[in-house]
This record gives sequence, structure tokens and C-alpha cells, in this order.
Amino acid sequence: KLSDISVVKIICLLYVTFAFIFLNEMSQSREFISFIFFIVFFTMIVDISAYFFGSIIGGPKIMPNISPNKTVAGFVGGIIVPIFFCTVIFFKNSPISNIIYLSFIFSIISQFGDLIESGFKRYCFVKDSSNLIPGHGGILDRLDSIFALIIFVSIIKLLDYNFFFVV
Repeated sequence: KLSDISVVKIICLLYVTFAFIFLNEMSQSREFISFIFFIVFFTMIVDISAYFFGSIIGGPKIMPNISPNKTVAGFVGGIIVPIFFCTVIFFKNSPISNIIYLSFIFSIISQFGDLIESGFKRYCFVKDSSNLIPGHGGILDRLDSIFALIIFVSIIKLLDYNFFFVV
């Protein structure tokens, strides 16, 4: 029988491993640069807008036991602002309903990735996942949303959904 800690370690390992497996698979495609640019830019917009909305508006916390500073206002801001950026920059030629739908889903996945990594850290009783970027949660806090979005977009792409960067 696996202990709880072993199961969490396996899940953590699989989470990071799958991100790199999908990233490697996508690297063989001619859309790779667009894929990476979109995911990194999108997750940055989600993280920054969630931080500013949460800091300025404040309000009730989403999951204080896992991530004590994340608020409902930050969560909503992390959804609304990326919709605007996707409309203007990425999905110019797509119907507005597709833009809203994809931006909404991607924002949720991105923020969920952040919560997953925070949960891993809380479970292991550490504040930072590494000492590489002290005070910012460690290197995994910079990559958590990116990992989640790489996994999600790659799975959807495997199911033949055509995004703006997939020919």
C-alpha cells in the first residue's frame, strides 16, 4: 500500500513530467514557437492581472489553506483581462464567442495550475519550491501555470482541436 506522501510525490512527478513530454512532442511541430509564445504570454497575463486585481480589490480568499493570498477578485481579474488580450492580439479572426470560451477555459486552467503547485508546497510544508528565486515561491511558482496550460493545450491538440496557431 502506498502512503499518502508517496502518492503526492508520484502525482507531482507526473505533473512536471507530462508537461515536458508534451513540450517535447510539440517541439517537433512547426507551430512550436507560436505555441510557446502564446502559453508563456497568456500565463503571464493571467498571473499579473490576478495579482493586481487581488491586491487592489482584495476581498474573500479562494482557498486560504492552500494559497492564502489568492482572492475571488484576483481570480476574476485573471479571467477578464486575458479575454481582452486574446481578442486584440491572438484570436483576431475568430468569432468573439470562441475567444471568450477559450480565454475563459485557459484562464481557469492556468490558475488551477498555480493552485496545484501551491498545494504541493503546502503538503510538503515548504514556502518556496527552490532557493533559485527566493521570496517568489521558487522556480516552480514561475512555471506552474505554464505546465498546466502546456498539458491542457497539448491534450486538446491531440484531440484535433485547431487553435489559432495550429494548421
